[in-house]
Amino acid sequence: MKVEKWTTLIVVIIVGLIILSGTLYTVDEAQQVVITQFGDPIGEPITKAGLYAKTPFIQKVNYFDKRILVWDGSPTQVPTRDKKYIWVDTTARWRIVDALKFLQSVGNERTALGRLDDIIDSATRDDITAHLLYEIVRNSNR
Repeated sequence: MKVEKWTTLIVVIIVGLIILSGTLYTVDEAQQVVITQFGDPIGEPITKAGLYAKTPFIQKVNYFDKRILVWDGSPTQVPTRDKKYIWVDTTARWRIVDALKFLQSVGNERTALGRLDDIIDSATRDDITAHLLYEIVRNSNR
C-alpha cells in the first residue's frame, strides 16, 4: 500500500512539473514576445523583461530580438553604367519595432533576412548600374 502511494505521488509531481514548465516562460531584456494560440496572435506584444504565464500546450511563445540586427549581403560583381565591373559588399542594420506586425507580415527573422536580400541587393544593383564608375568612387557630391 505504501509503495502505491509513493508511486502515485511521484506521478502527480512529474505531471505537475510538466504542466508548470509548459505554463511559465521568461522574457529577456533583449527580447519581445508575441503569444499565439492556434497560429493567431493574442493580445499585444510583451516587451518588458520578466516571468509570465500562458495556457500550456495551446499557446505558443514567439520570441523576437529588440536589439539592432545585422544583415550582411554576399560580395558580388556589379557593372557600372560605363560597363566596368566592381565588387560590392553590402551590409545593413535593422530592428523589429512592432513585433505583432512583424509576426503577421513576415513571420520570423529568417524570412525577413531573405526579403532583405532581395530588396537591398536589387536596390544596390539598380543604383550602381545607373552611375559611372568615377561617380561611384568619388568622395564628394559635386
